[in-house]
Amino acid sequence: MSFRDQLRADLQVNRYNFTHLATEAQITKAYLSRILTCQMTPSIHVATSLAMAANRLTNQTTYTPDMFVTITKDIDHA
Repeated sequence: MSFRDQLRADLQVNRYNFTHLATEAQITKAYLSRILTCQMTPSIHVATSLAMAANRLTNQTTYTPDMFVTITKDIDHA
C-alpha cells in the first residue's frame, strides 16, 4: 500500500479526507495533491504542518515530516 493510500485509509477511519487534511495544514488542496503525487516537494515547514495535521485527524502519532518530504511514486512492476 502506498503512503498516499495508507494516509487516505487512516483519514477515512475518522471520516476525514484530503480536503480536511489540506485545510488543517493550512495549504490548498491543489498543493497537497501535488505533494502526494510527487510533483512537488514541500518545505520542512509545510511537511511539519502536514504531519501534525495528519496525526490530529487520524488520532495517531505515526506521521512525521520526513514522510511527506520523501514520498516516492509507486512503480507498477507488472
